[in-house]
Amino acid sequence: MMEPVVLVHVENLRKTYGKTVAVDCLSFQARRGEILGILGPNGSGKTTTLKSILGLVYPDSGEIQVNGLSVQTHRKRVLENAGAVLEGARNIYWYLSPRENLLYFAGIRGLSARRASPMIDELLKKLELYDVRNKEVRQFSSGMKQKVAMACAFVHDPGILFLDEPTMGLDVEIALSIRDWLRSLVREHGKTILVTSHDMGFVESLCDRVLIIRAGRIVSDETLQSLKARFSEKTVEVILETPLTAAQTEAAEALGPCRTECEGGVYRFGIRLHQPQYILDLMSILRDGGSVIKDFSTRENDLENIFLQMIRKGS
Repeated sequence: MMEPVVLVHVENLRKTYGKTVAVDCLSFQARRGEILGILGPNGSGKTTTLKSILGLVYPDSGEIQVNGLSVQTHRKRVLENAGAVLEGARNIYWYLSPRENLLYFAGIRGLSARRASPMIDELLKKLELYDVRNKEVRQFSSGMKQKVAMACAFVHDPGILFLDEPTMGLDVEIALSIRDWLRSLVREHGKTILVTSHDMGFVESLCDRVLIIRAGRIVSDETLQSLKARFSEKTVEVILETPLTAAQTEAAEALGPCRTECEGGVYRFGIRLHQPQYILDLMSILRDGGSVIKDFSTRENDLENIFLQMIRKGS
């Protein structure tokens, strides 16, 4: 089997702003047909990394190649095959309609109106903007404006799309429509997408692989499947008639981190099991200690919990 083609190659990227280190020796790759999520707390270096790849920020050191071309020496050619939404709807013209915006951005990419029109109509329909194609963007909601910005970034049919917080401020319905559209770009057209987001549900439902960055350094670079398997914990929530005894609490703490609380005479006990199979041991602890269970629920570890664990530990 042939190795997947590497489209983005970043090696030992470093960028400082005065005494502040934004990105510190960052190295990773993105492959053709992949959706790569870049996660991290505020100030971790996510946006600086994307802007460095696009040549909008000049790194102090390191090597960046896109489609085999050095960004430092071939930025114009790199951008010909790239689309980006880095500052949301601020990149579009609010007194123009969606169609006029798309025609404008197609023009500065060197496309004639005749050549661009089929792509423009397809984008307007895919992103559910066709019915308002001639309405001024300033009259739109923030979500609709964001969709126009996404369309403008893709009007020249780039092979790589860079998205910085594409769902920020969007309602669930619009975020889901954007997710489905991005999936179709990869599935049907083989595009490559790099996306930063604080919306863990969006990333978990979209991305193939995630980078987790802390203080400008990568603490994890693996597929979602591998990451979730590595953190295959189960969280259990129990409502009890009486609190756990000291002996029960001690035994439960051997299975995973616990928390207890009492509100309105209701005792709640939560535990994050180190191993999913420990649930049987937990049930034995509760039963043998004479606890009466009023309610019991479980949930698997999701990306948000995994992310928080890794950021807090830094490993």
